[in-house]
Amino acid sequence: MSGPVWWVALSGGVDSAVAAALLRESGAHVVGVTLDLGLGEETIASARGVAAALGIDHRVIDARERFAEAVIDPFARAYAEGVTPNPCVLCNEHVKLGLMLPAAIEAGATGLATGHYARIVGPAGQRRIARAADRRKDQSYFLYRLTPAVLEHVAFPLGELTKAQVRARARDLDLPVAERAESQDVCFLSGTTAGRFVSSRGLGGNMPGPVVDLEGRVIGEHTGICHYTPGQRKGLPGGAGPLFVVAIDPLRNAVVAGPREACEVSRVILRDEVWHGSPDEVEAVCVRASTAPIRCRVVRSDRPTRLELEHPVCAAPGQAAVCYRGDVVVGGGTIVRERSA
Repeated sequence: MSGPVWWVALSGGVDSAVAAALLRESGAHVVGVTLDLGLGEETIASARGVAAALGIDHRVIDARERFAEAVIDPFARAYAEGVTPNPCVLCNEHVKLGLMLPAAIEAGATGLATGHYARIVGPAGQRRIARAADRRKDQSYFLYRLTPAVLEHVAFPLGELTKAQVRARARDLDLPVAERAESQDVCFLSGTTAGRFVSSRGLGGNMPGPVVDLEGRVIGEHTGICHYTPGQRKGLPGGAGPLFVVAIDPLRNAVVAGPREACEVSRVILRDEVWHGSPDEVEAVCVRASTAPIRCRVVRSDRPTRLELEHPVCAAPGQAAVCYRGDVVVGGGTIVRERSA
């Protein structure tokens, strides 16, 4: 067999299909690999069809147990406790890369490629994640925990492409997924809400309780703290002006509501930090995948580490705070609590 061997994580969608096609065109021997996450046969069947269309080998890895333990269970427990986690960060670290990459290396492959929109920059031994060329599709936020050692064996073939270019390439190749719609939901929620999903697992967080204002006065009733997250407006009582979820108090089973500005903080405190460079390099932070970067400063003179933000923003405990210098990920951590400066 000539040329490098690359495993490609085939999800059954257009992005991973084109990633596999690009690697094949580069002269690599490509093996399509799909994780069975216990979410039904449709994804596996679609990936199998992509592999057949590309003329590459295909295999399936049973990841149901790992996915449940590393992603679904922590997600459900967090919501039941009034915290808003990011399951995609956990999945990339512990399942997609954490499970597939070691398997690829053990099988003798050069490494693992995925259809993520992100780039890898830096010399050998100092690799870092950087934003993709297509800023609207950039997924560097979800990959921030990947270490330089992991990145030595990872490739993101779509990092320099736009989504429109990927779609066009899929059409040129007549791939069966060229027009397949993208899912905007967390994969295991399958059209339901996080609150309903958590309620169905019987973990708590679904008992009705008081909605209180900033002074602690009861102004209504909520349907269970697992249905709410800071910054949310839906599901709150009416009043003189629009109300938003400011905080969730699991000890009192209460949702604290107030005006939009009460949701915003100028200081964010982190746990489970990971740094790929000096925190002194940090210029900006994203506190949600969908928010624009905010200029900030990392303060580590005492514990815990905190980020001082240039202007207030709504930052939910459980979400990732991902720090950048320019386009390059420096590190980040999980938001545990916030307070105004």
